[in-house]
Amino acid sequence: MRAILLAAGRGRRIGRDAPKCLISIEGKTLLERHLVNLTESGVTDLTIVVGFRHEMIEEALASLRPSMKVELVKNPRFIHGSIVSLHVAADRLSGGGLWMDADVLYPAALLRRLVSSPHENCLLVDASSEESGEEMMVGVRAGRVLKIARRVGKDWDIAGETVGFAKVGPQGGRTMQRLLEEEVSAGRLDQEYEAAMDRAFQEVPFGIERVDDLPWTEIDFEEDVEKARRLANAL
Repeated sequence: MRAILLAAGRGRRIGRDAPKCLISIEGKTLLERHLVNLTESGVTDLTIVVGFRHEMIEEALASLRPSMKVELVKNPRFIHGSIVSLHVAADRLSGGGLWMDADVLYPAALLRRLVSSPHENCLLVDASSEESGEEMMVGVRAGRVLKIARRVGKDWDIAGETVGFAKVGPQGGRTMQRLLEEEVSAGRLDQEYEAAMDRAFQEVPFGIERVDDLPWTEIDFEEDVEKARRLANAL
């Protein structure tokens, strides 16, 4: 299985002069933890989209010496939204695969739940999260994801926060590739890749796997680093 790890952004809100995937949590960087979890989940080919301080990620990989095949794809327009990062590697999804935000701490069991899901196209959703306008939320009706946005409201069978990981089959991958191309070609660069996902939901079915029972956190602010350190002891 192939995975795309999105690690191009600068992460201005956390105030560090390095890619967020190189933040060390209890002695291991997020990048190192991703590599371990991906390997344990059966991923054999990894594409890492890099941008800001990409040489630091290259150096880290040289020392980590991952067992899987790893390629780096550069996003020179990393100052824009994450839609540009996923777009530069979208052709890797034509046969299906995963894409993942790099700034997430999680156990391998969470990723395995996505990989092993019977849904060909799938998101991981934490329905215990409350909508505040900061989280990326999804709305699910009759088992199908129909909406993704910062605010989706409560008129759903399930509403929850997406972890930032997705799986697609060949049809879903080709649909995302086309929609990402349309958005970027139209110059809509300062948006997240979820803008293309929201359109894709209308064309192909996406299911969910719930992860309410598993510890995880996205790292956007310094306080999230402290939360990640507490959670790391439970992984």
